[in-house]
Order: sequence, then structure tokens, then C-alpha cells
Amino acid sequence: MKSINITMVRGDTLSFGVELEGLNQDLESAYFSCKQEPNDSTYTFQKSLGNGITKAETNKYRIRVAPEDTKNIDIGNYYYDFEIGVNSDVFTILKGLLTVEQDITT
Repeated sequence: MKSINITMVRGDTLSFGVELEGLNQDLESAYFSCKQEPNDSTYTFQKSLGNGITKAETNKYRIRVAPEDTKNIDIGNYYYDFEIGVNSDVFTILKGLLTVEQDITT
């Protein structure tokens, strides 16, 4: 698992790719989950396969957080992780802080 902090502007699109080494099949599940506090019962937003997470090519997936996912949230730090499922196993491959900065142009 890799810990990476991400910074984005509130109400903008965040899009990035993830390459999964040694993967011999498509993912069964994938979730990019974001919460204000790790133990919160509700997500600030969550992306999943077919809803913000798409297969780009063999072993590569694209995660897209749309503007409407963050346009009404408070600026500050949030916690995220990226969890995948394959062969009935579950792996958290990324986690860290998502810093949402103030937008200037609205």
C-alpha cells in the first residue's frame, strides 16, 4: 500500500490513472472513498467501477472526481483510500489525505 497526499481545488475535476502491476484479470470491484474523518459513517463522496472509475487499458484504471462531488464541501483535509477487489480478495492500494483548496473562479 502506498500513502500519497493529493491536493485539488473545490469544484474542479480531479482525474488520475493507476497502473496495477501483475494483474492478470479485470477488477471485480474498485472504490475511491473520501471521508471528513476516517471513522465517519458517511462518505463525503465515493467513486466505484462504472461510476467514476473506468478501465483505461490493460492493468490501467482512471479515477475521476467530478466537479459536483466537491463543489459544496468545506475546504480542508479529508481522508481517502482506493480499494480494489480481485479473485475474491480485497486490497487497499492507496490512501492518504485529500486537501481541498478554495476555488477562486466560480
